[in-house]
This record gives sequence, C-alpha cells and structure tokens, in this order.
Amino acid sequence: MSKKKIDQDSEDAHELILFRELSAKDSIKFEDEPLQYVDQEDKINMVYKLIPFGGNYLYSLVIKNQSADPITEVKISIIIPEFFKLCRSTPPTLTIESLESEDESNNEIIEEKQVKMEFELLNGDSQKQINLYLCPVLLEKKGKIRSFITFVNNKDFVRAIDTDTINIELNPFSIERKIIPRSEIKRFLEKPWIKKANKSIGISYDGIFDENYFFEQIIKTIQDVNFQLILKNQTNKISWFCGTDLVSGNDILVIGQILEGKIEWLAASSNPHLLISVLTHFVNLFKHEMLQIGRISSEDQIYSLECKYCGNTLPYFPGRGKSIECNKCNYEQIIWN
Repeated sequence: MSKKKIDQDSEDAHELILFRELSAKDSIKFEDEPLQYVDQEDKINMVYKLIPFGGNYLYSLVIKNQSADPITEVKISIIIPEFFKLCRSTPPTLTIESLESEDESNNEIIEEKQVKMEFELLNGDSQKQINLYLCPVLLEKKGKIRSFITFVNNKDFVRAIDTDTINIELNPFSIERKIIPRSEIKRFLEKPWIKKANKSIGISYDGIFDENYFFEQIIKTIQDVNFQLILKNQTNKISWFCGTDLVSGNDILVIGQILEGKIEWLAASSNPHLLISVLTHFVNLFKHEMLQIGRISSEDQIYSLECKYCGNTLPYFPGRGKSIECNKCNYEQIIWN
C-alpha cells in the first residue's frame, strides 16, 4: 500500500472519532419533575434523582431550607447497593461504611454501603447539593438507594426526614450483529437523540506496553459480546462495531481504540442505560481475561482514567508515581504508585 493511501485512511479514521473527550461533563440542572419529600412543617425538603451520566450513574440530592432560620448539625446518610463503586463525589469529604441486613422474605443477606457526610450549618432560604457518581461493577443485579438526614431546628429539637426508595435494576442485554456501511457511522453519531459514553483504563504490569496485543484484546472483548466489526484501522489502533440490543430494541455503535497508552471503549446509542451496561461488561471481560492469562495478578492493576475531580477522561496513562493534569479542570493527580 502506498504512503498516500495510508495517510488517507488515517485521516478518514480520525474524522469518525466525534467524542474522544466526551466524559467531560457540566453540572447537572434539575429540570423534569424530580421526586421530592417535604417534612411535616413544610420547611425542609429533599429533591433527589438517579440518572445516567456518561458511563456511570449520578445520584443527586438537594437539601433545601425553605425557612427563614438556619438549621444546624446536618448529618446525611445515603444507602447505595454493594454493586456500585463510588467514583467521586461533591462535596468530596465523606466516609463509607459497609452494611449488612437480612431480607426476611427469602432469608438472604443484603450487602449495602452507607455514605455519610455532615456540615454544621444550612442557612435560611438556601440549599446544599450532594452528587454521588456511581460506577457499576456488576450487572444483572437489583438494589435500592435511599437517603436520610437529621438536623437541629431553630427550637433546638433534633429532626429526621428521609426520602422514598429508588429501586434500581441493571438489566441484562443481548446483542445481535448489525452490518452498516462505513458512511452511516458519522450520520449515526450526529443524530441529536444519540447519547455517548466511554470507559478508559490503564494497565500496570511488568513489561513493555504492546499496543498491537492490547488492541486485539479490545477487539476480542467487543466481538465476544457479538458485535459486528464494521471497520478496523490497524495503523491508528481503532475499530468500529455495530449491533442491536434484542432486549430494548436499540442500536448501539461501539469504538475500541488504543490512544496514548489508554485502553478505551466508546459507545453511542439512544438508550443511556444500555451504554452503561455494555461498557461495564467490556471492562469486566477485559479484567477477567487479563487475570486468566496471567497478565495481571489483581484487578487493582487496572486503573480508571477518569479525572478524580471532574470526571473528564485524562489525556494519557501516566507512568508510576507521575502526576497528570486534567485538560478540563487543570487539577493534577497521581493515578498509581
């Protein structure tokens, strides 16, 4: 193949990557009829919701003091399922405890996590927002999220209120291969109702990072889920796949690539819940394969490359003990030591 042909393929390939920085997110605004609970005095209320947020879920809780007086000694407790990992939070200061309870209906032990935080004062006519960014680590699980707060009111009485329970189920999916022409890839990604998400990881192990080897491993994880290969560019280490989820009926486009030492899966679909499930499954398959063949001895050798402060995808996988600056929020951080 001539050099001119290779350069043209490289240029065409990169035209199709429309969302490499897609994990950079802005603050969420509450728009469409959130759930809410108002206490008996109609002075303190909690507004809350659980929504897809890129490749993760976002649980937001807003505590509103609608009275003229402050409340003090505010203590917040949020119960989340064990199959969620807390990626980050705002505010960042919190503690996490493990909980166990018994389901009397089937005599099973339910494992959960309790996220706790507190602050001294919430002034009158003001509010406090808590955001938990939750990364699923297992699929086909059911769980509940609920919140509780206690506070001291202007009469020096301790009050307690809670929210209704949000039930969450990470549903299974079943992919059927779908063939589309290369020209359809860009049109699919540009449709206004299409949601996009990604998972970007780094791997630490003894030896040189072999881009060709790990590119083939990315392709294997995607094909193992039955996606149809549409286009593969070996030079740029990027490939495109398409499939239809038989459970929801939604089409999904997947990109697998090696970029700056990062192992990445990018996905686009009109169904944001499907994106989260598929991307989580890819990462879990990759971890399992690396453990099985002895490339790593522990899942702790796989590192998420989301910024710890804003959630943006970091520009590259840094070396051991090296700091990296997020190109969105400009915070520096060390990924692994």
